[in-house]
Amino acid sequence: MKQLSFWMTSFFLFLLTGVNGQTATEAFQLSQSDPVGTARNLGTGNSMFAIGPDFSAIGLNPSGLGGYRKSEFLFSSSLSFTGYSTGLDDSGSMKQDGFSKFNLPNVGFVIYNQPRGSSWTSSNWAIGLNRVADYNRELSFSGNSQGSITDRWRELAEGLDPDDLNGFEEGLAFETGAIYDFEGDNIYETDYSINDQYALLKKESSFTEGGKSELFLAYGADFNQKLMIGFSVGIPFTNYTQNRIYEEQDDAGDGVPFFNDLEYASYINSSGYGINGKVGVTIKPTRFLNFALAFHSPTRLSMTDNFNSGITYDYTDENHDGPITESSDDGTFNYALRTPWSASGGAGVVIGKSGFVAAHVKFTDYASMKYDYSVKGNGDRYDAIQNSVNNNIKSIYGSALQINMGGEIVMNAYRLRGGVTLQQSAFNNDQSFDPSIHAGAGYRGDNFYVDLGYKLTTRDEGYLPYETESAPQPIVVADYTQHQLVATVGFKF
Repeated sequence: MKQLSFWMTSFFLFLLTGVNGQTATEAFQLSQSDPVGTARNLGTGNSMFAIGPDFSAIGLNPSGLGGYRKSEFLFSSSLSFTGYSTGLDDSGSMKQDGFSKFNLPNVGFVIYNQPRGSSWTSSNWAIGLNRVADYNRELSFSGNSQGSITDRWRELAEGLDPDDLNGFEEGLAFETGAIYDFEGDNIYETDYSINDQYALLKKESSFTEGGKSELFLAYGADFNQKLMIGFSVGIPFTNYTQNRIYEEQDDAGDGVPFFNDLEYASYINSSGYGINGKVGVTIKPTRFLNFALAFHSPTRLSMTDNFNSGITYDYTDENHDGPITESSDDGTFNYALRTPWSASGGAGVVIGKSGFVAAHVKFTDYASMKYDYSVKGNGDRYDAIQNSVNNNIKSIYGSALQINMGGEIVMNAYRLRGGVTLQQSAFNNDQSFDPSIHAGAGYRGDNFYVDLGYKLTTRDEGYLPYETESAPQPIVVADYTQHQLVATVGFKF
């Protein structure tokens, strides 16, 4: 099996004392941009970067806006079907499940203007809303393995007085009896440590909803059909919610003395907004050949996390029989995140009125992601944690390439399309590429068009339900297959 990408590693666990865990993984999640786009661009493998005009291509290369010769209104709808199989620690026992989701990938206007008495062929504006990331996801697994989440809580609590324990994890574990300190030396014990070779039954169900969209205003102009330039200002905003229930059971009934079962439930809602800029240029040395470059600035996201958690621990001894449940208060934390910059280059060949072939490469520097915890009155109280997480980002992530290739065949008013995307892993220890296959078709009239696009994506991921420093931790292997259908309708005037 190839190197796995740990997309959700401890994403929703509360790692920091009194602060919800803003991890390197969360930074990567919020920094990713994978717009669905229009059905036409999707059908060609998102390869229209150097071709234009296409509404979703404007989000990649604003200079493509200069290629419009009519004003336009359009909107897209998307339906995705995702199937996945999960297994714990490569045990060979895989659980099959799936989910579906409906989205509106984009909606917008293009306003065409032809300057009179000028060598500028067009001077166009566009305003729109693009869906640039989708966080909708379900994950569930069940299996037996060594180790326990109580190992994590014991490690987090070590050396701390009970009154100083984090009220979202180890503090709740202490209050429910999942960890205890009979000697009063601030070194905590667990029931599982009595038989730490036993393979507990572990289960989890997690549900995530939300995504990231970007409202943008763009300008593009065409000089004598030789040079197109453009820029855009974007306001991305993100919102997602995740509910997670993790369970452990002594299913044999006597594998771990005293312990019966536990449940750890967590909730998080994360929302924020930012601003960014994009510039692009397309050079047309001949009527049939296009070269394009674009640069995307970093985005500074202002984020707010709201979260809570609860633990139920069930154990039996001579003085107690039954579960104890404790819940945290609601927590809030404000912070900022700088997402990475990216640069793209591409080329396209227009084959007369018969269609086109095109390709482009996008370079993104994920090592440049950076948290700022000093916002909204936090001051420097979290500097040590901030520096630790930012250093962790640099050690885990590097740069990544995205390669898009595809084309379109014109048959009178009808179109056939196809393409491929190769997405490189952003992890320093993994240089592999995940492929996506694209296809599409469309009808183009003088004042109306309709397009259909399809994308097939497969990927392998690894998930750590919890992290420990010295105890065994489970690794969940998840294989995802997603089918995505997009329809775009546009009106020209």
